[in-house]
Amino acid sequence: MSIPSHGPLKLSVGASTGMKIGAILLTVPFVGFPLFVISKLERAVQFSEGSALGFQLLMVPFVVALLVFLVVALGIFRFRAEMEGSVVEVHGAFTTRRVDLARARVWLDSFSERSRARDLTSHRLPYLYMYAQEPGGRKVLLRLRAARAFLPPHELAALADAIESGHRTGEDADQAARTADLLRRLSADPAVKIP
Repeated sequence: MSIPSHGPLKLSVGASTGMKIGAILLTVPFVGFPLFVISKLERAVQFSEGSALGFQLLMVPFVVALLVFLVVALGIFRFRAEMEGSVVEVHGAFTTRRVDLARARVWLDSFSERSRARDLTSHRLPYLYMYAQEPGGRKVLLRLRAARAFLPPHELAALADAIESGHRTGEDADQAARTADLLRRLSADPAVKIP
């Protein structure tokens, strides 16, 4: 059974608008300051009799900071996931991974992380991930819950439909059925207990 496709469904896993604005605002200090220091150090070395090796060693921390920030910023702007039919495509900073949920082995996993919001109870939030891996392929990770909300119900239901559209046997079939069932229950009631 194949799933009818009306164009790609963009999954709500990318960075929020606030995160993107924050990354743009942080560009000035995290890119501008290292570039400013590097240009001042270069000018100081040109006017003095200092060694080029000393200049290069002074530049290393600023260049590393600049590169780390640029990689993180690229990941924030590039990270997204979309599904067309039963194929999910996850774009990272430098990679794109595809997996056909109708054929892949799928399972859910979760872990707790402290709430970023400081509250008196030190509440721990569950982060739910779906893993999918086709035979001989690479594992694809999709975050289903971030911060305080799951993906929208229609996206969870679409993922469940894609998983159920394939034919599996044995343990993979049982795991796929449990995963699809939990995704459907989460789409109906986000407060459902995650096993």
